[in-house]
Amino acid sequence: MLNHASLTEAVHFLAGIDADLAGIVAAHGHPPLWARTPGFPTLIHIILEQQVSLASAQAAFNKLAAAGQVTPQRFLKFSDEELRGFGFSRQKARYGRELSRAIESGDLDIDGLAA
Repeated sequence: MLNHASLTEAVHFLAGIDADLAGIVAAHGHPPLWARTPGFPTLIHIILEQQVSLASAQAAFNKLAAAGQVTPQRFLKFSDEELRGFGFSRQKARYGRELSRAIESGDLDIDGLAA
């Protein structure tokens, strides 16, 4: 399980075998452990963050959230045009739909991921 202790242990191990990483850790300290609320909205946010700035992803997520609660059911109701308007690329919309369908069908136990 990833927690502060396991992250610290991993950073020490990797810095011990990689001089470049050791220098970065010495200069900047350990990387932060990002805590995110488990669930569908977070997974959609992570999809949006791929290959764009965090600010762009946040803006797109905010537009989506302004349209109502971020749920698999609601996501599947949005048209391609609506998702593009929120800031989703064609591929990210596809990933969001596939994730939504997997949750809706029971193929993915979203609550089980957090356990």
